[in-house]
Amino acid sequence: MQQARCHVVSFNPIFPGDRFIWVNHWMDEAVLKELRSARAVILPQAISREFYFFVKAICPNTFPNYDIRFKWEGKVGDAMLFWSLKAPHPKTTVFPRLVSLLGDHEEMGKPPFSLPPMPFVIKSNHGGEGRGTWLIEDQEGLNKVIEILKKEEFQGRFGFVIQEYIEGIDRTLRVVVIGSHVESYWREAASGAFYSNLAQGARVIKGEDPHLVKKGEEMVVSLCKKTGINLAGFDVCFRGEEPLFLEVNYTFGRTGLGGSERFYKIFKKEVEAWLDSIACSRDVFN
Repeated sequence: MQQARCHVVSFNPIFPGDRFIWVNHWMDEAVLKELRSARAVILPQAISREFYFFVKAICPNTFPNYDIRFKWEGKVGDAMLFWSLKAPHPKTTVFPRLVSLLGDHEEMGKPPFSLPPMPFVIKSNHGGEGRGTWLIEDQEGLNKVIEILKKEEFQGRFGFVIQEYIEGIDRTLRVVVIGSHVESYWREAASGAFYSNLAQGARVIKGEDPHLVKKGEEMVVSLCKKTGINLAGFDVCFRGEEPLFLEVNYTFGRTGLGGSERFYKIFKKEVEAWLDSIACSRDVFN
């Protein structure tokens, strides 16, 4: 006899499941039929908010869990997530639009917002891997970033944060969560550089300060247990011995993990474990 398999539909080519559908495929009754018959759905990292919640409405068992990603999106969403959970992070102010900063609207309070002492950090709501993040050291730098943010608003992209700059930090800890798999590495900025992103020239360091790594991982795992996040790269910095959240990256580079092939291997293993956890074993026994 064979044990009946649960039906797994996948939009992620890393784990094709029983029925693979390209995420950019047109939607019709045939696709709806597949989703309605699915016991579980595997999703790609590059997915829209609308499509994610559409799939969940039909099949609640989805991997990864992106509820928080799309509840609180971008850098503004990160700040709101950290505030809501009282998670430690650098002092942050959220600006829905530039008018919130510039104060040139009759409904804005008077006097306008008082900027913190320079240097401080501005993060666009839509940046990533160092893009859309600026260290503001003088008025000229601030004016340039304001012009960039004006262009973003003209294109329909709103929101940014001003964040405390923590002196003396030349590295950040990237904590990667894939299902129950947790793995970390340091990203050290190039000499004299502000950015610790690999895309901006930083380098990977493993094995240093394991006691700090442990603190960072424990903080991340605690947040994941509270939120259900099971696929993300968390950036953590340290003020002395205290870990602080910087941001959450739901799409992230794989260099620090050893490359895409290793990421695929971990992802497949964790998806299989997740399927087992929801009583959706795909094994067939004779």
